[in-house]
Amino acid sequence: MNYVNEQDLQSITSRVDVDLFKGKTVLLIGSNGFLGNWFVDLFNHLKVEYLAFDPSTNPKHDINDKEALMSLPRYDYVINCAGIASPEKYMKQPVLTMDISYIGTRNVLDYVREKDVESVIMFSSSEVYGTPDPRAIPTKETYVGAIPTMGNRSCYDIGKQVLETLCNIYHNEYAVPVKVVRPFNFYGTYMGINDNRVLSNWMRAYLRQEKIKIYGDGKQTRTFCYAADGVAMITQLLLKGKNGEVYNVGNPSPELNMIELADKFYESLDTEPNYDLISYPDDYPSDEPLRRCPNIDKVVAQTNIIPVVDFKTGIIRMMEYFLHINSKYEF
Repeated sequence: MNYVNEQDLQSITSRVDVDLFKGKTVLLIGSNGFLGNWFVDLFNHLKVEYLAFDPSTNPKHDINDKEALMSLPRYDYVINCAGIASPEKYMKQPVLTMDISYIGTRNVLDYVREKDVESVIMFSSSEVYGTPDPRAIPTKETYVGAIPTMGNRSCYDIGKQVLETLCNIYHNEYAVPVKVVRPFNFYGTYMGINDNRVLSNWMRAYLRQEKIKIYGDGKQTRTFCYAADGVAMITQLLLKGKNGEVYNVGNPSPELNMIELADKFYESLDTEPNYDLISYPDDYPSDEPLRRCPNIDKVVAQTNIIPVVDFKTGIIRMMEYFLHINSKYEF
């Protein structure tokens, strides 16, 4: 069932050169995750032929299994959304998290190389920047971040750096047509209600009529990008991006600390703020970056796409989704 609404689909297709998909096929890896489901709905809307490749729906569809990938026919395009992005989940499965970033990435790149794929999108993360120097915010792709190798988040953060290094090597040595994207805090339809990310946590608490919890002192800042805007940018990069390049994908404004964000969250839902500041729980990494805000000049220049969905609109659409699936989940 498709949950991305028609307005969001039109927002994406009106800004992307979708005619380039005519007669083309797509291998969509990680199709049952947050962003993978957005691409499923988009390709169904466009009537693009694609293979949904995800171990949650078919145990044989595992990117760590090279034979499973290589046995597939050739697809014109590949989008690799596979990965463990929930802090709670990657802290519980650090080895698998690293395996997906190294073994899975190599397998995908080998598939692209051997099958002569036209273009592949690989998902990195804004986490590769660590906590940037304040003078480097908004952060450009050229910024080199420092990430601890022994921290709670290291399996994810270092794993994404490994992914980027592999993509760079394969492009330089084998001319693999890879584009790497670094998403900055996407949110919206298909977020997991129990994935332990900030806005899904808050949405669940709101629906339970509980106070939302802000970890630490609430001074850490973020910007948030509604998924329709991010998917539009990434799809255009798949079709017309430059090979061997890395792109920040997100919304550079507003940059808000967690207390300001909570106020804006409640304002979006026409409700009085109701939150507590608490210590970091054991199942959430306390070594998170203090600030995160992208410079998106490069992706805008390449795609001519800018974020257009404001935070309130995105939160309302996300709420509509969670209410729609209420029968499937206990909030």
